[in-house]
Amino acid sequence: MNTETHFCLRVDVDTFEGLKKGIPQIYTIVKRLGIPTTIYLSLGKYATGRNIFRKIRHKEKISSTISPWRRNSIRSLFRGVLLPPARIRESAKSLLKNYNDKELFEIHPHGYNHVEWSSGFRRFSFEKTSEFIEKIFIEYNQIFNSVPITNAAPNFQTNKFYFQIMKEKGVEFLADYKYSEPFQLQFETREKKSQQILQLPVTEPTFEELLQKGKGIEEIKKIYKKNFKKYTDQSTDYVCFYLHAIYEPFKLQKLLEDLLNLVIKLDMKPVTHKSYKDVVKKTLAIRYEELIQR
Repeated sequence: MNTETHFCLRVDVDTFEGLKKGIPQIYTIVKRLGIPTTIYLSLGKYATGRNIFRKIRHKEKISSTISPWRRNSIRSLFRGVLLPPARIRESAKSLLKNYNDKELFEIHPHGYNHVEWSSGFRRFSFEKTSEFIEKIFIEYNQIFNSVPITNAAPNFQTNKFYFQIMKEKGVEFLADYKYSEPFQLQFETREKKSQQILQLPVTEPTFEELLQKGKGIEEIKKIYKKNFKKYTDQSTDYVCFYLHAIYEPFKLQKLLEDLLNLVIKLDMKPVTHKSYKDVVKKTLAIRYEELIQR
């Protein structure tokens, strides 16, 4: 088998309950199996319920592929509505520091104020985009005493100002999209200069997406087995699967463990995003304008 099919497990932490309960749960799983994991942690306010009830009130389509009632805890559903929004306080900071194991458990920012970012970041002005990014850097440094090297945009939402600001802040790569392989995102600055930045995208469908399509658990396992076997046979360099800290590690734990054991069985090489970035091979280039039209 090809040992250089790199596998990245990405975990998004969007809710306060995902922070307090999901991170310890996923850590237990990946430590036992020896799977390096990349955590993308939402900073700022946790107000999940505000977004869900706003969508219900205005009869908007809820973007999650799984019902929010199944995907979130009761406390998450009411944060920002009947419960005040939560923030990362001192107790949570201590928890995060305990789990920030660079070899196994890499923690990066996942935007700021997840609900507000998800609902309107594409329309943010340059000034507001700069404000949110600056808050990412300030809060991340307060927690980890270090500067973030990347970010994953909540709900995969970016805008035309975001990349220039992030590059000027010194990030090494970004993880903002779903795409079949890593790529260099080409963008134009406000000064009309062409620049680019490495994107490490999600490449695989989530359990949620397949369940929403009516796939059963056994069928889902067969889909991943077929796809992952194809990747190793074809020497595919990069595979990235992502999940949410409050959902799969609890409600689909056995399926998640089966997938991770498949990675081990096929002799794929589990790595964090930072570790992969350090060995990434030549990547294709995609213009921002082209990407947002897909």
